[in-house]
Amino acid sequence: MPAAGAPLPPPRDTSARGPEQTVTGTAKLRGRVVSNDSGQPLRRATVTATSTRPPEMQRGAFVPPRQLSARTDDEGYFLITEVPAGDYNVMARRQGYASQGYGQVRPATPARRVTVADGADVGPLNFSLTRAGVITGRVVDEEGEPAEGVQVRAVRHSRIGGQLRYVPVSNGSTTDDLGQFRLYGLFPGEYLVVAEPGGRNFFMGTSAVQNVSTDTIPTYGPGTANPAEAMKIEVTAGTETPMDVQLVAAKVATIRGRVVTSKGEPLVGGFVRLQSSTTGIEALGGRGGSLMADGRFEIPSVQPGTYTLTVQPQMRGAPDQLTAADTEGAMQSVSVDGTDLNLLVTTSPGSTARGRVTLEGATVSALGSRELRVQGLPVGPFMNIFVGPPGRGLVGPDLTFDVVGLRGTQMLTVSMLPENWWVKDVRLNGQSIFDGYDFGSGQSFSGVEIIVSGRATGLVGNVAGTGGAPPSDYAVVLFPEDESRWEQIGPGQMGPRAVRPGLDGTFRLPGLRPGNYYVLAIPTEQADVMELAEPERLRELATRARTVTINDGVLERVTLTLVSK
Repeated sequence: MPAAGAPLPPPRDTSARGPEQTVTGTAKLRGRVVSNDSGQPLRRATVTATSTRPPEMQRGAFVPPRQLSARTDDEGYFLITEVPAGDYNVMARRQGYASQGYGQVRPATPARRVTVADGADVGPLNFSLTRAGVITGRVVDEEGEPAEGVQVRAVRHSRIGGQLRYVPVSNGSTTDDLGQFRLYGLFPGEYLVVAEPGGRNFFMGTSAVQNVSTDTIPTYGPGTANPAEAMKIEVTAGTETPMDVQLVAAKVATIRGRVVTSKGEPLVGGFVRLQSSTTGIEALGGRGGSLMADGRFEIPSVQPGTYTLTVQPQMRGAPDQLTAADTEGAMQSVSVDGTDLNLLVTTSPGSTARGRVTLEGATVSALGSRELRVQGLPVGPFMNIFVGPPGRGLVGPDLTFDVVGLRGTQMLTVSMLPENWWVKDVRLNGQSIFDGYDFGSGQSFSGVEIIVSGRATGLVGNVAGTGGAPPSDYAVVLFPEDESRWEQIGPGQMGPRAVRPGLDGTFRLPGLRPGNYYVLAIPTEQADVMELAEPERLRELATRARTVTINDGVLERVTLTLVSK
């Protein structure tokens, strides 16, 4: 907080402005979409340009990134007009084909950015779409009978926050009365298939089936609960690959309980979620639903394992108008061994943090009508677990804030910042808590300072080929020398990044935190972001990379040489 008598910056006048009006640009994007296998034009493909400009909140209204779309004609050509100046991600979609970002060679490789100037005619932006693959099959229960209403998904493994996760890459399919499913729109590659029996969540006061001690559980094809033992499926372009799944039955339990507030009253209108602490598919989203009228809940058919049970209250009012009472929630570890459990869960209010945002290299006037928000985000591999509404607070015109709803170890960040602005540090009574702090619950903290830099900091440059000529395309990979930071995730963290060049052949990596990094340019097909999450892959790349030091407020410029295997 400012010292007594310290002058405050002038307030931003936001009273006269509403959400930003739609801007009509003067530029054009043009190109063509063809089929990768035949080279024939693809009619009625949709091409969408999405602005990379950070989103804004203005007078309480969310202003999403600008999108402009066009359809291809009979010859596969498209034209997007009235495009405002800026940077864009451009994506092409067509039924029967895998969606593709401009310049993307595989789903997990980065696309190229498209920079547009006023009045420019940008192109040709050409896409060569790959026919999508399909996985079809049938799910049966442990007796070989068709399993109806089973949710089936294609997944790929990825290391997130240092732990192996299985990430869905398709929208999923629900089996019909014959147990049949169809997963379509898949980019060629290697997948696992996971089938999760339906009817296991609880909603609107419904109760679990009683006296069920053995039941089918989430199963990886062709029939195992252990993803390490699952069969990998190679999907090829334009073909159907079969995979039948026989569900595994196991001893299960029902978790029953009741949720009361810190005042001993039933929590009304709340939600409960059970999330696996293992590396299986349930670690992604968990299971749960609404509390009953008296605060009771039932979660049926829970297989043995260790879980995190979280309770969230129903959101009431605007996120920036919450009180401590609105943030009551709970989190506790639950171990299941096949025996039914009956729990009493008591919630507590979140903690409150008060402080101010300090600007470096920027002025308040540069924010215009933009509204900043301070958020608290969980730290660790389960960053999607929230207890109660996410900690959030509006930054006032004098740059002070109150954040309610903080709980446990969280990191504070500022959202809705202008482009190239970044959070330099977060301090509590002068001590850095940038990587997270245990706010506990029901506590009050003051003296929080979030330092935001408006000085562009990062790396820009180009790449030379082996003979000195610039390569037609490449990817730049950057990661910190400090190996302990390779698996950090979250806003402002220093984990690995991969970026493609713009149309002018240069690359940009803005918003980097000062420090020492490895950097190298490699062929695009080698820049799979899922592979870059593996420490072994980064250690191998480090042997061929050069080092660069990023300094505060400096856009370092480098020229790299393309490195191949």
